[in-house]
Amino acid sequence: MSGGLRDDDRLVLPERPSHLLIFYTQALTLLLNLLTAGTSSPTPLPAFTPPPQHLSLAATLVVHPSLTTRARSPERLQTSNIALRLLRHTNKLVGPLNGDFDTAFAFTYFNTSRRGGNGRRRTADDYSPSSGDDPDIINSEIANSGSVWARAEDFWQVVGWAFNCSVMYPKRWERWKLWLEFIIDVLEDDWVERENVSVETEKNPESSMERSLIAKYLQLEGGKMGGNRRVVRAVFADGGAKAMNEFTEVFKNETKTRKKDDGGLKKREAKVDVEEEIFGDYLEDDDDDEEDVEDDTETSEPVVNDENFNTDENVANGAESLGGMDSLILRQRLLALLSAVSDTIPKKFMTVGALYDLYLDHIRPLPVPTFQLLVSPSALPYLSPVARSSLTQFILRSLIASSAPNPSTDDLNQDMLEQNFLPYTANTSNMADNAKVSLLVETLLKLLDKHIGLNPTTSLSHAVRAGITAREKKVNGDRKKKGSTKKEEEADRVWLNGSANRMRALLEMFTD
Repeated sequence: MSGGLRDDDRLVLPERPSHLLIFYTQALTLLLNLLTAGTSSPTPLPAFTPPPQHLSLAATLVVHPSLTTRARSPERLQTSNIALRLLRHTNKLVGPLNGDFDTAFAFTYFNTSRRGGNGRRRTADDYSPSSGDDPDIINSEIANSGSVWARAEDFWQVVGWAFNCSVMYPKRWERWKLWLEFIIDVLEDDWVERENVSVETEKNPESSMERSLIAKYLQLEGGKMGGNRRVVRAVFADGGAKAMNEFTEVFKNETKTRKKDDGGLKKREAKVDVEEEIFGDYLEDDDDDEEDVEDDTETSEPVVNDENFNTDENVANGAESLGGMDSLILRQRLLALLSAVSDTIPKKFMTVGALYDLYLDHIRPLPVPTFQLLVSPSALPYLSPVARSSLTQFILRSLIASSAPNPSTDDLNQDMLEQNFLPYTANTSNMADNAKVSLLVETLLKLLDKHIGLNPTTSLSHAVRAGITAREKKVNGDRKKKGSTKKEEEADRVWLNGSANRMRALLEMFTD
């Protein structure tokens, strides 16, 4: 339950931008205290709801370079952290619908067609109090033209850039990860709240879900199908040249970080005199002195991300090529959310089949260690069992031998496994492809066992063992995939053998 702001209890921040910058921390702390006051009481009071303009500003403060990777003092970083706490508590105590998050977290890079103008970059004048009657508008560049909502074209530019940072710029990723975790929490909670509302009111769920925040983020410029492809490319952005060119930095010189001085954050001495309107260095613009900043990498050069680049660590940890496990988990959550949108409101996005076709374009070419992290049952907890099964089958049908009969339905059952998937090899003799087929049929086997149950029949045992033998025989004639190394082939064989051993162990459980 939430309580809105009234005219007589509105939180009034200083009107002058420079005054406002000085009191950001105090203002955010006050908002947080008002929000959480009384929530621990046996009879909690309605939660105070921060205005959407302040939530919008808080979301920018979480990732703005001047408060994070280029912060001149610990106090600036504290302001960013308090902003994140405010956002998280608002989502928890008030929720996306009562919190008016679709207003707070709306991207404003382009004027909408409803205003009849051509798309253009917005400026601070578009948001100044003189341009409207809203007394809650914050007259500050960082809240307007300098905000994440105005600087990024849309949500998917931020997604792509954040995931690029997870591979290329680890210091920036530390902050973008926090921002993206929060926004994905909001998108998921908003989706669930609207589903619950449609059930409680017995209304058509499609009309409710079409108003969801994720649906609004999928209303894209530049054509539907091209836009949809860009959405999926953003989720798989890997810091490569194409991804870096398409999903560029949000803030000016964002990857520059402040040099440390004597083991601490460098703080410039500056006079503060409110009467004379001298406010020191509070939240200055992005144009830092060159001698005070350095690149966000271990060296002055960006991290190498060649398509053929590989190391022992990357082979052992498949998540590294996509920015590590934290990055991979956030990608999985977005993939699951997009799958839910396609299943519920395909006319507003695309069909599930069309979406999985785009997923296939990105998942199938991945190295086996990374591939298995995206297809194994334990790696897909955010997709429903039905969606996991459908996606796994979709990928498998693109890799399996042409002699495998095509099932008439996606509804997973034991007969389908035995007749259509388990006994077959990949459509090539390539080690990696056969390892992927083995991992996919293993995933289906485990999904069926967990959610329906396997019947330990002779035909099941025969199908599993026949497939293992066939794939081992097939790769023995492999002439080595062009561009692959002996080390890569040996690593792929480990995955093939490991999958085979796990399926054998599953069969042995039935005979014990």
